[in-house]
Amino acid sequence: MNLENTRAKRNKQIAIVLKYFGVIMAIFYFVMGTAFLVFPPFVNYAGDIRYAVASLLFLYGCFRVYRLIRFIKTQNNNIEVNETVDN
Repeated sequence: MNLENTRAKRNKQIAIVLKYFGVIMAIFYFVMGTAFLVFPPFVNYAGDIRYAVASLLFLYGCFRVYRLIRFIKTQNNNIEVNETVDN
């Protein structure tokens, strides 16, 4: 039983780290998309290329948010199932 508790704690800690990493990466992609549209070093690129890259970064940021939400829901479902099995 002690080994199972240790594994459960480890999995919970890993899930917390993955959640925070997912949030940071989603924010990073949104910021990079904004940077491609606004900041002067990227203004030298052709307009179409800038807009395409910015759009792809925004879309990928949205995809990361979607995956993060799905991951959180899966983790919550696993916790609920484990709690009902333990009781």
